[in-house]
This record gives sequence, C-alpha cells and structure tokens, in this order.
Amino acid sequence: MKSGYVIRFEGKPVPVQGLTIEQIRQGTPGPVESFPFTMFDAVSRRYYLSQSQVEEVQLGSEYIDEFKLQVKPSARMTMFGSVGGFVNMTPFSEYGRRIVTLQGTDKPIDVVQSISRIRPDYVDLTAINVNWQYAIATKTLPPVVLRQTLSHAINEQSHEDRLAVVRLFVDAEYYREAQQELDRIAQDFPDLKARVDQLQLEVRQLRALQFANEFERRLEAGQFELVSQQARQFPREDINQATLQRIDRMQQQHAEAREQMDQARAQLSRLQSEVRDPALLARFQDMRSLVEQRLTRTTLERLSPFLNSLEDPTLDAVSKLALAYTGWVVGPALAEPDADTALNLWDARDLVLEILRGSSGLRRTELVAQLKATENVSPDIVSALVRHLEPVHETAAEAIGTPMTLNTLEAATPVTYDILLPAEYSPDRKYPLVLALPAGGISPQQTLVWWGGASLAGPAHRNGYIVISPHAPAGADASPPGETLAMRVVQVLRDARKRFGIDSDRVFLVGHGQGGDAVFDIGMSHPDLFAGAVVFTGRTNEYTTHYWENSRHLPFYVVVGELDADNFKQNANDMTRMMKNRFDVVLTEFKQRGREDYYEELPLILEWMRLHRRAPLPSVLEMKTLRPSDNRFYWLEIGGLPEQIMKPRTNRQGDPLPPRPLPLTAKVTAGNTLYLTVGAERISLWLSPEFVSFEEKLKVQWKGRTMFNQIPERDIGVMLEHLRITGDRERLYWMNLNF
Repeated sequence: MKSGYVIRFEGKPVPVQGLTIEQIRQGTPGPVESFPFTMFDAVSRRYYLSQSQVEEVQLGSEYIDEFKLQVKPSARMTMFGSVGGFVNMTPFSEYGRRIVTLQGTDKPIDVVQSISRIRPDYVDLTAINVNWQYAIATKTLPPVVLRQTLSHAINEQSHEDRLAVVRLFVDAEYYREAQQELDRIAQDFPDLKARVDQLQLEVRQLRALQFANEFERRLEAGQFELVSQQARQFPREDINQATLQRIDRMQQQHAEAREQMDQARAQLSRLQSEVRDPALLARFQDMRSLVEQRLTRTTLERLSPFLNSLEDPTLDAVSKLALAYTGWVVGPALAEPDADTALNLWDARDLVLEILRGSSGLRRTELVAQLKATENVSPDIVSALVRHLEPVHETAAEAIGTPMTLNTLEAATPVTYDILLPAEYSPDRKYPLVLALPAGGISPQQTLVWWGGASLAGPAHRNGYIVISPHAPAGADASPPGETLAMRVVQVLRDARKRFGIDSDRVFLVGHGQGGDAVFDIGMSHPDLFAGAVVFTGRTNEYTTHYWENSRHLPFYVVVGELDADNFKQNANDMTRMMKNRFDVVLTEFKQRGREDYYEELPLILEWMRLHRRAPLPSVLEMKTLRPSDNRFYWLEIGGLPEQIMKPRTNRQGDPLPPRPLPLTAKVTAGNTLYLTVGAERISLWLSPEFVSFEEKLKVQWKGRTMFNQIPERDIGVMLEHLRITGDRERLYWMNLNF
C-alpha cells in the first residue's frame, strides 16, 4: 500500500464493484463500469482496499508443504447465517479436535471441530456435526497440538514425511520445534545423520537470525538492558558471521553508551570542581544532580556536544559545563558554551514547568511575562525546551508489566483508567500509545492483557507500546453514549500525556465490539487526536453516516467476521464512501467467522501501526458536526451552534428524526488568506507555521468580512496555555484568534 503496509495474499487481486450484493446490483451510473475496490484473498480472510491506495502488486508462490487429515463431512446441511460469540471452547485433543459452544437463539450450540488441513500459515477447521469450515492462523495453535495432529496425517516411518514436518515448522517459524523434530529423525533414521546435521545447521542459522531481529525490535522500543542481557547469553557455535556481527555490534553499542554515561558523570564532577564562582557553582550543582538522575541511553544524546568538547583546549570548565546543561534542556543542536545562556535556559525551564503544572490564571500570566523577559529565550527555544521536558505531572510506575489504575488529575469529575507500561519504560522516552475501548462485559484490565500479554514477552511490550483503557462510569453496564464517552476519552488522553512519555503523533484509538462502535464515532469526531483507528467487530451509526468525511486524514483498519450478524453490510456504505474518496482504509473480512476478538490479526495491526504517524495539519478543512461537544477540528474551534445541533429533531408524532449536520469549511490559500464558512456564533483559530505563514500578512475572511489582516506573531503564552490544557508537545500552536 502507499503507506508501506504489505498484505500477503494468494491468487490474483480481484477488482470489485461494491462491497455488498446490493451495491454490485446497483452498478455504476454511465456506460463505463467502475471497479473502485480490490479484493485480496488471504485464505482465512479477505482484504478490501481502495484501488487508489494500492501501490504495487507482486504475485508470489504458494507454500509447497501442506497436510490433509481425513474428516468425515457432516451429513447435516445445517449452515450458520450468523455466529455470535463463543460461550466456551475446549482445548484441541491429540487428534486435532475440539468442541466450541456458540450462543444460540434459544440455547447454546455445541459444535465439534476437527483440523482438516495444516499449512505453515493457516489451519483449516471443519465442523463434524454442522456444515461449517474456516481457517485460523497456524500460530494460534500450541506447537504440541500441531505435532500431535500431524502424526495422524503422515507416515511416521517415512523419513520424507518427517522431513516435510520439519519444513512446515521452518516455514511457520517454529524453529525450536523444527530442531526437536530433527533430533527425533536422527534417532529414528541413523542413516540420515549427515543430512540431518546439515538441516540442523540451517535451522540454527534461521533461529539465530530470528533472535537478532527480535533484539533489534526491542532496541527500537528502548529495551537496552534486556537486549544486552540476552545478547550475552546468545549461543555463538555454528552461527554465521553476519549474524554474529549484528549481535556484537549491539553489545558494543551498549558498552560504548554505558562508558559514555560513566564518562559524562565523571567529567561533570571533575569540571564542577574547577568552578570558582560560588553562585554559579551552586546552580551547576543543582543542574548536575538532575542530569545524573535522568541520564540514560535515551537522554545520552543530549550530552553529545559536551562529550565532544572534552578534549577541546580552547574551552574552559565553565564553557564545557554550559554545553552539557544547555544541550540537556533544549537538545544538542542548540547547545551553547555560555554560562549565562545555561542559567537563563534553566530558569526558563523552571518557569515553563510551573506554568504547565497548573498555577492560578493570574500567577500563570505573571510567569509568562517573566519567561518572555528572560534573555536568550525565544519562541524557538521554548519550543525545543518543552520537547525535552520530563512529563509535567510525572507518575512513577508501580511495576513494569503490571496494570496500574489511575484517576485523571485535572477534572471536576475524574475519569478512572488503567495503564500498562512497556518493558524498561523511561519517562524521558516518547512511546506510541494504544487507547483501547473494551467490548461490553470486558474489563479494562482484560483489555490491557489482550494487548500487552501476561508477561514482558507480550505484543505491546515487544513493540514498546503504552496501553490505556478507560473505565465505564460507575453503574454503567456498557459504553455510554458517544458524546459522553468521547469526552472521557479526550480527558484520559490529555491526562496520560501529562504524566507519561507519550508520542502524541503515534496515538491509536482501538476498540472491540461496543468499543469498536465508539472508535468509529470518536475517531471521526476527533480525527486530529489520532494516528490511526482500529475497529474490531464494530458498527457504524447515524453519526458516522455524516462524520465519515471528517476522517479524510485518519487511517482506519476495520476487522469484521463474515458471519458476525450484518456488521459487514451495516458498515459497507460508510466504508464505500471512504474508499471511493481515496481514504487510507484496510477492511478485513474473516471468512465464515463471527463475533470473535481476532487476536491473530494483532501482529499485522502492530505492523500497520508502525508505519503510521498522525497526519500533518491540513490547510483545507471540510468537516461536519452533529453535537455541541464535537466543536474542535484540527485548528478550528467553534461555539454558539445553531438550534439544529443543540436540540434533537422530532416529527409531529414526537418520534426522533435523523440529525441534520452543520458543515464547516476552512481553507488557507497560497496567498496566506484563510476563508471560513462556518454557521456558528463564535470561532477560535489556533495558528501554527505548519499551515499558515508567520512571515507575511494573514487575512481571515468570515461572513463576507475581513476579520484579521496582520502578520501573525508567535506568542509563548498562547503556546504554553494550549500545551497546559492538552499535554500535546508534538503539535504546538502559537497564536489564537477569536471572533
């Protein structure tokens, strides 16, 4: 895809006219048939993409090894029109069978399933007592179940069959199991020792490569100590040189970083002893205390100008310390060897922290005035400074890998949420965030475990994600209405950004079931907050029918089961509109599957997340709103909405009518003119150099009048006030216009 996301499929792409039979029957107006979608068959599921989002298609080869098991087909012709959630599921027996209990209309239904085909990527399950068959990912089966079932599909006395099992394990990336199988083959077929030894060597290389790739994934997530510990235990016998060089390079980089941190601490101490000015010495001592406390591999780069200057004979001790302490607060690119600049920047840092920590309005005004009067502190400096600050309301982790329950700090009505921090969490590092909305009947803690796993080997830990799940209000049996839940989600997100190291450009809104319903609603009504939205078995509603246009810059990944009631059909119209308009949407339909959590899709979704960042601020906004609370879209905020929004519509009999949306359009031209078409009483514009020029006059046109015609000025107070409220350090606004 154009995003870089890769979908693996079999056969050839299939052009599609519509997502449902009704859409296909309607056809395309005009003499030329249109095929706006492409369907990719991936055995267990179908992927639907907008043709405009497909970058390249490469046809690959199919797997060679697959194993079929004889399963007597059901004599019954009973088929499921829809499949609800699983009430119970037994483990697979040694014969590859299990019983799943489904929620029936009147009573639970027991279905006996048997593994009928095994491939490295998928396993077919065939029901014995009903007409039902589908595929699941091979990796969802425990390896021991896989091997027991394979014994009924092969001739255990045939070395070719046994070697085929090895190939299947290798293709499935079950390398340890492949090695164990080769050990058994060596015992059962001594004549094959030379061949087995060669295969063992090849599998050993593949397993070593798998470990090396996992180490690099962990390093990207900031888990340096874990990788260092595991790399020291890495077996070196019979491993190719290229892989060993990768492992050695990781160990060397970690050793060099530790050496540099030790050197930095020692040199800060030594140079401090050479400072003769008592007042300056006292200030430097305070700076050194904080730097040594927060010095990690993540923050080490800030001291690079200082470390590079240690052998410079032209700089005295004070100048070198100034490089260290200025680089610490504004980054290495802005480091200065001037003591007065260092003092000013640290004064500015203290002022910014006090402003952001929520002093009274009058006190904040005084602090902003002091900040503006501080020498050498420009808007660019303050921008760099806030990006290098620790979390404003830093909250210590009780135990990494264990969910914590918190209440939002700054609200009249606090919202409770659970949070899971990844392995080796550091508050000075920026982590992507998964904001997960649970399905009905599922607790926030269960949701965190689904994403994070029960150990540090879980998906969120491996990829370095923070996971948050808000609680439902006390007494609520399910998710509250969209407006209420949206306000709670925004409140939780703002609170978490102020307390933890969160990358605001990599926040993903996700949800299952009713939580998925809310993801559609909240993602489309607050698209500027998220890098992407992931929906498992969710449904669109009357709001998304109008709001879909709002998500032009918000990628969606939607997962649904073919037999999950009418979910696919329910979502088809909105999905069609989005994909026809070239939105970044991945629509996944699992064949013959119903209401499930689709855990097997999680690795693919994490890869999709890795490729996505929050979109830049658009210069053109075409939005719709249906609720008073949905009043902020990117840089446009509105107030005083018309009666059609404030009051529900009803017919003469008092029955509710579909809401009537209020359209909002705003456009910045190349000439730095901002045109507004907004039917509200008040508007507020949050301006950034990202979409308007601060070097020439900006003209704002609204209701046929020129509301503003001046050169915008960057205001530190405006930027910090917006940051204080939202906690969003990646998106700074420098001027606020209110009309």
